[in-house]
Amino acid sequence: MKVISTFAGCGGSSTGYKMAGCEVVAMVEWDRHAVDCYALNHPTTKLFHGDINKIQGADLLKATGLERGELDVLDGSPPCQGFSTSGRRVLDDPRNELFRQQIRLIQELQPKHVVIENVAGMIKGKMKRVAGEIFRAIEAEGYQVCAGLIKATAFGVAQYRPRVFFIGSRGSKPVLPAPTHQEAVTAGEALKGVRPVGKTTATNKTYHFMVDNLRAGETGKQARKRLGLSGSFHAHLMLDPRKPSLTLLKQSSHHVYHWSRRYIAQNEALVLTGFPVDYQLTGSRSKWWARIGNSVAPPVSAAIARSMMEGK
Repeated sequence: MKVISTFAGCGGSSTGYKMAGCEVVAMVEWDRHAVDCYALNHPTTKLFHGDINKIQGADLLKATGLERGELDVLDGSPPCQGFSTSGRRVLDDPRNELFRQQIRLIQELQPKHVVIENVAGMIKGKMKRVAGEIFRAIEAEGYQVCAGLIKATAFGVAQYRPRVFFIGSRGSKPVLPAPTHQEAVTAGEALKGVRPVGKTTATNKTYHFMVDNLRAGETGKQARKRLGLSGSFHAHLMLDPRKPSLTLLKQSSHHVYHWSRRYIAQNEALVLTGFPVDYQLTGSRSKWWARIGNSVAPPVSAAIARSMMEGK
C-alpha cells in the first residue's frame, strides 16, 4: 500500500507502515528539526516541509504521481498539546483545530483508508466533543469508521503509551488491530544487549539527587516524600527493568533515568518506543527527545496497516 503521512514528525508512523511492507510516498511536517530527522531515515520519501494549511492535495498527487482516489492510506497525527492530560487541556486551543486540515486533505485526495492518531486525553472529559467531531467528519466523507484506545504494550512496545486511533475505510468496516502480545515486554527485556550511545550523565544537583535516591520504578515526587522532603519533581522517573516504561513525554528530556543510575540514552529511548535501535536523530537532547515524545510507536502503525490489508 502507498501511504502519505501528515504531521509526520520524525517518522514513527512511517516506520511502522514500512515495517508492514507499505511504501510511504510523501510526508508533511512543519518542524524543521523533525523533517531533518525524518530525511535521515526515510530518504526516498517526498518531503513537504511547511504549514499544512498551505499544502494542497493536488501538490501531493503531483509529487507522487497518483490520481485522486489511488492513494491507499492517508495517515496523520495532528498536534496533541491541546488534548494532553500533561498540559492545560484548553478546549479552544487553536492546535485542536488542525485536524480539520486532515479532513480537507481527505476530501482532496479521496484515499482508500484514513488513520488519525491522538493522545488518550482526547476521549476524556470535555475533549470528547472533538473526538466525536472527528469521527463524524470522517464518516461524512463516505468512510466506515472505527475508533478506540490502543495500548502500545499490546504490540510489543516496552512502554505504556496509550493513543486514540480513528480508522476509516471505503471498503469493509475497519477494526482495531488484534494485540500481538499477551504479556507486556519489560524495559529490561527491551534494552537487554542495547549499549547506551551518547552522554548519559550530568553535573547539576537535581541529577545527582535523583541518581542517588530514586528507586527502580519510583518518581521524583515519591522519592522526596519517602525522604520527608518538600517539592514535587513528579516528572523525574527511574525505569524499573521488571516493567514497561511509563509514557515518554517530550518534556522528559532530563527526567528519565536508567536503573543503573544514569540518564537513558537516545538509542534506549528509541527502543522503548518501538523504533529500530539504529534509527537516527540529530540535535540536542531536548530536541531529539521532543521527536520521541511526539512519536507514534511504530509497531502500532504496523499492526494497523496489516489490519487494513486483511480487510481489503
